[in-house]
Amino acid sequence: MPNYRILLTVILSSLSLASLAHPDDQNTANIMQPIKNLFDGMREHDSSKILQQFTESALLQRTDKNGNVTSTDIQQFSRNISQSSAFLDEQLLNHVVLQQDSLASVWTPFAFYIDGKLSHCGSNSFQLVKQNAQWKIHYLIDVSHSGDCQIFIQAY
Repeated sequence: MPNYRILLTVILSSLSLASLAHPDDQNTANIMQPIKNLFDGMREHDSSKILQQFTESALLQRTDKNGNVTSTDIQQFSRNISQSSAFLDEQLLNHVVLQQDSLASVWTPFAFYIDGKLSHCGSNSFQLVKQNAQWKIHYLIDVSHSGDCQIFIQAY
């Protein structure tokens, strides 16, 4: 009898994890909306639109290939983007969304273009929270790919 309980627990746990890995299409679109709006705001040089996608206490960080982490002030980041004359275009190559209740995690490999020229590529990791029925970015960390971006892009 105890073996059946263990088997039932494993099956139910697997089903719960599967539901986390595959939010429905509408929920995925809702989770991705602030990420889409962030990159639209960057293309539009719209500081207000950029800031609206983040929680009040959000963190913006970058890690390098050695694991060193640097933080960027989101207010300064949005000002820099709004004052830039270059066309900044971050293109997402793919995304993986995990979600439970008011917490979501999104992994997005990207290619970043400045004035139409490939600048760099890498991956973003977003942590989002649902506040007042809207998804907001609470944490964003990215890493630049240290190899050939054309090969990286083709992989996605």
